[in-house]
Amino acid sequence: MILWLPGASAPVRAADDDPCRSTGLADAEVSTSLRMEHDDTTYTRITAELKIDLPAGWPLAHDLLLSADSRAYIRAMRCLTGADDDDPNWGERRSRKPVITSKGGRVRVDHEAYGWVDEYRGSTVVGLWSVQPRGVHEWQVGLSPPPALLDARWNRIGLDPGRPGVESAQPEPEAREGATGVVWRPGEGKPNAAHSYEDLAVTGIVRPAWWRAWPAWSAHPVAVVMDFVGALLWGSVIGALLLVAVRRYGRRPGTPTGYQLRTLGGLRRWAVGGVVLLGLTLVKGPVGRILEESGVAGIDALQMFLEHGAVVGCALVLLHLARPGPRVKRLAYVFVVVDALMFLAMLSVMGSGTLPFSWGPYTDEDAGVAIQAVDSMCLVALLLLAAVLAAWRLASEGRLLPPSRRRPGHDRRLRLRVAGPAVLAATLFMAVCLALTEERNWQQASWLIDPADSGYGVQHRWDFFWEALWSVSYVSDWLLSTNGWWLTSLAVIAALRAWHNPAALSPLDDPADRVLLLAFFPLTVGLDTQNHLDNSLLEFLWPPLYILALYGITTALAHRSVLAQPFEISRRPLSTVAGPAGRRRLLAKARSYREIHAELRRLDQGLFGDVPPKREDLERRLVRLHEWAVNPARNAAPDRLPARVSVVDAALALGPRDDWWGNGVRGARLALVPGIPAAVLNTWSQGVRGEGWRNTFTELLGFPGLVSTLVSWTVTFAGAGFVLGALWRVLPGRRGAVKALPVAAAFALPVGADVLVARLLRESAANLALHVVTMLFVFTVTAIMLDLDTFGGERRYWQSRFGLLLSVYQMRYYSLQVAYLIGQVIAIITIWQFFAEPDSLPGGGESPPPPNDGGG
Repeated sequence: MILWLPGASAPVRAADDDPCRSTGLADAEVSTSLRMEHDDTTYTRITAELKIDLPAGWPLAHDLLLSADSRAYIRAMRCLTGADDDDPNWGERRSRKPVITSKGGRVRVDHEAYGWVDEYRGSTVVGLWSVQPRGVHEWQVGLSPPPALLDARWNRIGLDPGRPGVESAQPEPEAREGATGVVWRPGEGKPNAAHSYEDLAVTGIVRPAWWRAWPAWSAHPVAVVMDFVGALLWGSVIGALLLVAVRRYGRRPGTPTGYQLRTLGGLRRWAVGGVVLLGLTLVKGPVGRILEESGVAGIDALQMFLEHGAVVGCALVLLHLARPGPRVKRLAYVFVVVDALMFLAMLSVMGSGTLPFSWGPYTDEDAGVAIQAVDSMCLVALLLLAAVLAAWRLASEGRLLPPSRRRPGHDRRLRLRVAGPAVLAATLFMAVCLALTEERNWQQASWLIDPADSGYGVQHRWDFFWEALWSVSYVSDWLLSTNGWWLTSLAVIAALRAWHNPAALSPLDDPADRVLLLAFFPLTVGLDTQNHLDNSLLEFLWPPLYILALYGITTALAHRSVLAQPFEISRRPLSTVAGPAGRRRLLAKARSYREIHAELRRLDQGLFGDVPPKREDLERRLVRLHEWAVNPARNAAPDRLPARVSVVDAALALGPRDDWWGNGVRGARLALVPGIPAAVLNTWSQGVRGEGWRNTFTELLGFPGLVSTLVSWTVTFAGAGFVLGALWRVLPGRRGAVKALPVAAAFALPVGADVLVARLLRESAANLALHVVTMLFVFTVTAIMLDLDTFGGERRYWQSRFGLLLSVYQMRYYSLQVAYLIGQVIAIITIWQFFAEPDSLPGGGESPPPPNDGGG
């Protein structure tokens, strides 16, 4: 890292024309510092502080006491910060406005700004400081003293670059501060003496660790291609697993039904189409960067065609997968035609006559902005409509939707008069969010530009136009890259519903079901946090880790499950009675078992009347309850349940439904009870708590992204409940809280590997602990509710679910479960209070590359 001042030569102050009245600042006192934070973050965060004590004699001092929107305030603050009169500073963020105080006639200014080093080609300017990467391992940092303050007294200039410290600096530092900081005091011993520009423009070199230097180059074509390859490999791993399942289902004996063939075709199409969609969504990144680096003429127009063409391609692929009816097709074609007309109209308004490979100046600025906004909204509406149609097709083919009420016995149809307005409303909602956020970002970046200047309006409209142009890309990335796994998960669930083997003890017993369930686990339940150093190159390694963890732990412990225990005489496993008839018999025996034990407790407590039952008779009845007719032959001796397994244990091991699919669906529904509060907690910690809300609402799709994060966490917890219920019969343990532990461990092991990588790279892993604990809580509560739901048929005989739960668990088990849950809640509160933190990335992460041709 090099401390650096942009510009080859010192500025020359005009003596005759000095709008800042610099002579009045000779008695001002100035202090400034720059601090760099490398740990617990992906990008290096830089924080610049500026403190100025202004004399009462400066003519502009009291202008700072006016409104921050006033021209006088902007003029005075621009003098003190040396800001460019024309260009907004997109790399600088402010958590608050400068603090202005007045005492004894003097005015004090405290200004703090921050930013991230995420630009490899230019400088990141924050306050009076600038940082520019000069090669992968060398950064250049420098102080740009405002010309108006050259005669002021500079009491302190501080720089703390973090580890490993400053390698060299010019002029030489005068003192060291802390472990890595250095300090200059050019004002010491020079009261009221003017400084030269070189005295204050400190420069130097610092070499950050490679794991902080690399993210600054994340927009380099090589890094962008690596990121694209990693993301595509992740999608290809999932797609390959789906194709393996399709192949295995095709080899299953028997003739498949039409319903099964439709879902299998949908799964096959989505296995390929999902990868194609991901590629179309992300390919514009590396192609655009390569074109930009190559210096091709008319790069702005080429990028525009690339972005819009990729989105149209994604919409066409989704429509092909959805195979909508003729009315819906006509509506989609209308969107395409309107978008094409708007696109041509925009080019005709803005073009210079050499279309399509060059921009010309605006001929009608407002018309250009309006037409581009309508064009982008048409594309977004088309993309959303195509995604809704594809999701409806998958759900309809898998019979995941309730049947039609108007046409009993037929599938529910998507009503265009409902879907159309809903899509338009969602499009308008995103457009409003994008416009409001862009306006807020513009005000943040242009706070030192006078709105009355002649070029302000042109710049403002050009910026809005450029963001409207790129908003289509933001939406496609958000919908198909960030949240595209929703559709893939829907295809997996639809195929499992149609093809699951009801006679199998669990999905692991069938080769095809096993592949789909194992693919569903990383796809829906696994965390998408492996984007280390802002690059997805190694992200494809985590799905196999999740799969190996779940399959390895489950199969290793399957022999300890209740249904794997053998009968005492025949030595056949208890799973041979896992059919619907055996389950009903076990539930009846389990109820009698609990009633007899209740009588024994009352007998021990002397609560019976004059003729109490004999203990021997009650114990004999308990013995008979554990007898089971395994051999259907007449007069065959009954077998006995395993010695350490009661009929209650056996009934709980079967779960609340007759097969693993029913248990999985029930688990998904019950998981929503603890899952929704847990989703709110995780979403709050990521995007709202602390500075999270500021980072969220700096992103152009921040609020829709926050909503989608909440939905994603809800779907994730529901998927976790499905996996728990589907594997319920092969999980070890006699009570639900114990059964939840292996699945929770399979979730936590890959997360632990992710934490290890994050710590090695000095990235934040604070929220991962919260995610693991909330997932364990959801697993535990869902498992307890599955136990309770197993005896749900007896609910009518109890005054409350608490009484039924106490009857099922008995006091000893019940106390343990309560203490266990309380411990988890305490752990969640502790992590939330002391460790959880918002995800922090550069607020301009969605910003497009600046246009090569100016708008005005």
